[in-house]
Amino acid sequence: MADSAPTLAAAQTGAASDPKARRNRLLTLLGGGVAAGVVVYGLYWLLVASHYVSTDNAYVGADTAQVTPLVGGPVAKVLVAETQTVKAGQPLVVLDDSDARIAVAEAQADLGRAERRVKGYFASDSALAGQVEARDADIARADANIVAAQADLERARTDLTRRQNLAASGAVSGDELTTAQTAFRPPRPR
Repeated sequence: MADSAPTLAAAQTGAASDPKARRNRLLTLLGGGVAAGVVVYGLYWLLVASHYVSTDNAYVGADTAQVTPLVGGPVAKVLVAETQTVKAGQPLVVLDDSDARIAVAEAQADLGRAERRVKGYFASDSALAGQVEARDADIARADANIVAAQADLERARTDLTRRQNLAASGAVSGDELTTAQTAFRPPRPR
């Protein structure tokens, strides 16, 4: 039995040391797994994650400018992408020009109306100038009639005076004297 005692003691020692060895082996595996995870994450961060930046509260120190149009209108086409670098004077968008074309057509129609109105004014001016010339001719004719009437009156006065002087001597008949008096007397209004 002496031989069996050391075997039994060895079996008891192996059984007693077996949980310790098992725990050491599990801790070694756990440590190796954690180390392998750290190495894998380090490689992931080095190769992939280090190239991307993300933050919830960040400020960008970049040059920005507000873009305002000269005229307003609906956008027909966008010529640049977001965050694309652009130069001064480069077109960014194309506006729908249908409103502008309508405004141009209205302005051209207004211009045509104004031109026709001005032509009408010139035509009226020409017609009125013709009427003024006709009235000027009427005035000249009336002035000529006045001069002729004054000449007739002066001739009738001279004729009457001569006939009155001759009537006293009997060289002129009474009928001729009456005719001279009638010619000299102004006509009665009707």
